[in-house]
Amino acid sequence: MFITSGGDRRHADALALLNHDLGSKYRLSRLYEWRAGTYPVPPHIQAYMMRATIASAIEEEGGTLPEDAEEFAERLVSRLLPPPRKKGRE
Repeated sequence: MFITSGGDRRHADALALLNHDLGSKYRLSRLYEWRAGTYPVPPHIQAYMMRATIASAIEEEGGTLPEDAEEFAERLVSRLLPPPRKKGRE
């Protein structure tokens, strides 16, 4: 998934992939609202976006990925994001 700041086509493609992968039905307007800060990006969407971009960002900066790139990205995401919120008190 590659999201750029210019051109609706790439945004629409990325959002279609996100919706497909997560079984969601977000509209392009919601993506723009997240980008503008009108609505917070849900935690599961943040994690998805980070997993989708970590590997390419590391490679673009000249880094080398381990063979288990997907698991590597998942380990990084779990360290970078706060733990999931628990609903109610336990």
